[in-house]
Amino acid sequence: MNNIIPDYLVQEALDYAKLSRGFTSNRHDFHEGTLAAKERKMFEGKLGEKIIKQLFIENQIIFQEDKTSYQEADNYDFLVYGKKSGRELKVDVKTRTEDFHSRTLEMVEQIQNKPKDIYISVRLYKDKPYRGEVIGFVLIDDFIKVKRIENHGYLDNYVLFDSELKDISVLLKHLKKNNE
Repeated sequence: MNNIIPDYLVQEALDYAKLSRGFTSNRHDFHEGTLAAKERKMFEGKLGEKIIKQLFIENQIIFQEDKTSYQEADNYDFLVYGKKSGRELKVDVKTRTEDFHSRTLEMVEQIQNKPKDIYISVRLYKDKPYRGEVIGFVLIDDFIKVKRIENHGYLDNYVLFDSELKDISVLLKHLKKNNE
């Protein structure tokens, strides 16, 4: 599945990235630290989220997008609701931008302090029109069960390889069933 991101969602991502660039953390080693780099990385991450927003809309999944101020760190990217269970599940989108990215990472401190229930990995292609694809998903328990922790010079991260991810159709089927 290789979806083109609609222009209105690209604009949402761009608007957010411009607003938040001065508040984006310097704690990451994946960018040079300049305001332009922060804006670019935030934009790319938000585009990844928009891939999932589009997927949820197309599959009639009941969700709420994060509404945290651009001045604060968010607690999730989406909340998905289960009418049957009455539960809110926190979803975090992990966006990859390079062909050599082959792992899903989550910082140990995030899992300890701001855990999400579901992590969805997407691949963003930066050529225009912007497009992307879902690689797969995992639950927080998958990170904890595998307990593969790596540190490549910047904080400890839980790591899962693509072969350990589940097909997104499994999650969509579950969420649809829970919405009925």
